[in-house]
Amino acid sequence: MRHLFGNVRTFALVGAAAFLAFSCTSDAEEVLENEQDQKLDQSEVKTILETDELSSAADSIVQSLFNNRESGKSAKDDACYTADYTDTGFTVSFDQCTVEEEGEVLNGSLAVVYDEQADSFAYTVTYNDLNIDGIGMNGTRSFSYKAGEENSIVFDVVTEMSLTLEDDSVVTEKGNKSFTIAFDEEFGSGVLSVGGEWVVNANDDSYAVNVTSDLQAQFGCDYIGKGLMELSKNGLTVDVDFGDGTCDDLGELVYPDGTTETITLKD
Repeated sequence: MRHLFGNVRTFALVGAAAFLAFSCTSDAEEVLENEQDQKLDQSEVKTILETDELSSAADSIVQSLFNNRESGKSAKDDACYTADYTDTGFTVSFDQCTVEEEGEVLNGSLAVVYDEQADSFAYTVTYNDLNIDGIGMNGTRSFSYKAGEENSIVFDVVTEMSLTLEDDSVVTEKGNKSFTIAFDEEFGSGVLSVGGEWVVNANDDSYAVNVTSDLQAQFGCDYIGKGLMELSKNGLTVDVDFGDGTCDDLGELVYPDGTTETITLKD
């Protein structure tokens, strides 16, 4: 899952818990048989872990403008965006532009509302038909930041949004994620950990994720190297084991009957 942890300055994601109940039936044997027939594949795991990557280009701009909000009432990048500030937030408009060289093309707008608290910085972003490389975004994400234990930063993200993909299919996500960035004494080294809970709906299927042991990636590693999560799809619950901390692209699915399957998180 390269995209999930590839850029810690925006956000990674993976999250946790929510039990998916399946429809009631009087025939318990039929339910068991249906569960055993269901399978998960690695493309579904990737879909669940990559949704936040689609907004990362806009997220990095929002963070930068939020951090510089005291410097003025407007900001502009002649090549890409304009931002207008008020006392309670700001709006950003994009006009078919790329923020970084060979980066995503952005079009549309978003609005940010501040919610500063005594021990943290917080804001809510509303996406208004924001388009990133042909993918439409609508909905909200709320972010809050605070200092964690000893050389760490903690930020929480609450998401309720929909993504319209280039083939017109729609992916929705709702839930909570908590990220901890722990820095080592050596410059450029550390660990990103993720926990939380969320539900993704895609291709007429519902997926509920429950992180039972925080997912972790070392700085410089493109993949989750450690952690456990329960993944429920339409009543079938599978454990996903990301390993013992080794930096590789492999994970393992563990089905209720004990069957295991190795998957790759590589694109």
